[in-house]
Amino acid sequence: MKYCGLVLLFALGMGVSSAQVSYYNDLRPVVERSCQGCHQPAGKMGGLDLTSYEAITAGGNKGPSFVAGAAEESRLVTLLTGAGEPRMPFGQDPLADSEIDLFRRWVSEGAKDDTPESARGPQVPSEPPTYDQPPVLTAAAFSPDGKLLAVGGYREILLHKADGSKIETRLLGRSDRIHSVAFTPDGTKLVAVGGTPGRFGEVQVWDLASKTQLHSVMATADTLFGGALSPDGTHVVVGGADNRVRVIEIATGKELFKAGHHEDWVLDAIFGIDGKRVVTVGRDRAAKLADAQTGAFLENVNFLRDELYVIARHPRRDYVLIGGADRVPYLYMMDRPRALKIADDSTLVRKFDEQEDAIHALAFSQDGSRIAVGGIAEFVNIYDTESGERVASCKLPAGGAFVLEFPPDGRQLLAGGFDGLLRVFDVASGKQVKEFSPVPLEKGRLRSAR
Repeated sequence: MKYCGLVLLFALGMGVSSAQVSYYNDLRPVVERSCQGCHQPAGKMGGLDLTSYEAITAGGNKGPSFVAGAAEESRLVTLLTGAGEPRMPFGQDPLADSEIDLFRRWVSEGAKDDTPESARGPQVPSEPPTYDQPPVLTAAAFSPDGKLLAVGGYREILLHKADGSKIETRLLGRSDRIHSVAFTPDGTKLVAVGGTPGRFGEVQVWDLASKTQLHSVMATADTLFGGALSPDGTHVVVGGADNRVRVIEIATGKELFKAGHHEDWVLDAIFGIDGKRVVTVGRDRAAKLADAQTGAFLENVNFLRDELYVIARHPRRDYVLIGGADRVPYLYMMDRPRALKIADDSTLVRKFDEQEDAIHALAFSQDGSRIAVGGIAEFVNIYDTESGERVASCKLPAGGAFVLEFPPDGRQLLAGGFDGLLRVFDVASGKQVKEFSPVPLEKGRLRSAR
């Protein structure tokens, strides 16, 4: 006993601890301080993401980060010590020897994950949220057969009967905000794009028969935008606050490519008729055409004017309609007589009326004969696509349309936005025929539907 006591006192005096190294308490703060600037989803240097235990375990372009129990064979350790080149953190002072020793001991002890359950990334809520008032609407879509209406809520997607008379299903997810929803052409799956600002961007893929989530693809450290499906329903194209465009395979959740053609946030995206090309728009004012398989930049579609917020494609032609801060909707061809990687108006088909304020929502009817234009203004305007003439105006009492959708028959228009209510308008006259909240409100707060 006397001998053991002397050993313990010696160990304490030398600063040696018998406690195992904690990933969550000891290593994570060091990684956040010195490593995550270069190794996070929006910019994975060497293909390595260090923002979670799972990502660290997955490793990067040169293989796994560590071999549990074998510190000196683990890249996580050799790169910190300088045994691997270049020494990390790249371009910064090396970690203190005591910090490097923590990594070495952690790997030698088995590299265990002790992250508390409460701290493990965004969680799917166990119960549907309750609402005192409807949230701002940024996503809605009709199913191909016209029987269902999907609407984005807070950490959920609500599936309604198409007329808004009943909520059929509530699909709970991680993202605080859903920016787009889309049904695959066969109506069997639903794809949602969104995220939580400043934390993550997410693509959700849902099987509608079983009402289960097939994939939750965390792509960036900030929210995602866009979310258009390829014509065959196999891929989704998204934009991000990291200035990147991504195409993701729906069946597997794998990223086909990540392209960096834009110089600012990419806010919307669309596939061409044959699915071989994509057009993306963003705050850098450009509508950019790229190869949908490789991400290779092909050309600029438009003349640069002001920030672009939204894009829609003609259902039967490779024409794209774009709108944004300059208040004018422009209809462009995706192809010009000869390839020129410049920004001009040689492919402009027509421009429509200047709106009262910035444009945030565009939609084509399924036969392509009508377009709807909305945004911060109090009116949503409907135009004849061929002539460019305005045929109706739909008044939004609260102003602000961020969602516009024609049902399959094209005789009505669904609009939603700032006040969280969905309104249905007659396309021919512009008159409102119905109004309803897409989310269930607490008793006493529900506004009557009209």
